[in-house]
Amino acid sequence: MPDDRRQVFLDSLVSGAAAHLALAPGIKVCAQQAGRQSGLALHIAREALQTGQLQRVLERRFEQAVAFDGCFAYLDAQGALVIWHALPAAHGALDRILSRLLSLADLSALDARASR
Repeated sequence: MPDDRRQVFLDSLVSGAAAHLALAPGIKVCAQQAGRQSGLALHIAREALQTGQLQRVLERRFEQAVAFDGCFAYLDAQGALVIWHALPAAHGALDRILSRLLSLADLSALDARASR
């Protein structure tokens, strides 16, 4: 994903605006509330899920608990895989959190930060 689109998305999150960013067909990142907590969510639509991806995400989440602390993975009502993380107090950490979400989903190829 081009850095400028990513930065505009992250800036929108920080400002509190509704924000979403399409990364690939069926894969997006957006702001999402969980109760009263604002967060960043990676959504992978059911049709975009790879075979065994949910199982791999859950295994990685628990095998590497420290690396993925704060990441919560679940299937939503439409069968999409959602990986959610609360927005940090330090907004400079948003870029790293987005990279962690993509890494957990084994979608690092979509992470412009990793290729820098």
